[in-house]
Amino acid sequence: MFQKYRPVLAVGLLAVVIAVVPGALRADEPVMTNLDVVKKLTTDVIEEMLTSVPEGVKADEVWVASPGNDERYNFVFDMLTGTLTARGVKTHDRLGQAASDSSGANSGVVVRGNELWLEFDIHDFDLEYTKIYRKFLIGGKKVKRRADVSLIAKLVDSSDGLVLWQGEASKSYSDQFPYSQISEVEAGLHEFTKPPREGRSWGKVIEPIAVSAIIVGLIYLFFSNQSGD
Repeated sequence: MFQKYRPVLAVGLLAVVIAVVPGALRADEPVMTNLDVVKKLTTDVIEEMLTSVPEGVKADEVWVASPGNDERYNFVFDMLTGTLTARGVKTHDRLGQAASDSSGANSGVVVRGNELWLEFDIHDFDLEYTKIYRKFLIGGKKVKRRADVSLIAKLVDSSDGLVLWQGEASKSYSDQFPYSQISEVEAGLHEFTKPPREGRSWGKVIEPIAVSAIIVGLIYLFFSNQSGD
């Protein structure tokens, strides 16, 4: 009875190998690093937020301040001042009094209390792996990721405390990439580019064993058919 169904089983196993092995051997396509994702998202948020500044409010020079001094705030500070500098606006660190002009050089300007203050805050700045999964028993794992950036800023006349402008913007990004590329995706020194992962899985061990078992089974059936004939 088994002899009768050997050709069918051989065809079935061959179909599985054709479907699975190319996917396991195919080179992974390059993906954006976590740092690139956050940079692009933060830049887009800043650009959208600054477009809401009324035409009547002109600021050729601002002192920038944030309420935090951790990695996230320092990152956004650098992105914000970089964007302003690219627009021809001189920027100074209001708290540190480290000033830079559009050329990036220290201008030595000291805050005197009658400048325009640009204050910003972070509502959301998050990068996470929402799911690490495998579609089939064999085959590479995938990582779903999501990034969210939401900022608020206001321009204040320090001479009288009048708020000349206030704006906010939010952006989100989501995609997925092969788990095999996660080390390259997390390249960089920032801690926020290395969100928590799932616990280690036996998938990387089981997958090649399963593929090998299918190939061995296919070869066995082939030669069994030959000897049966």
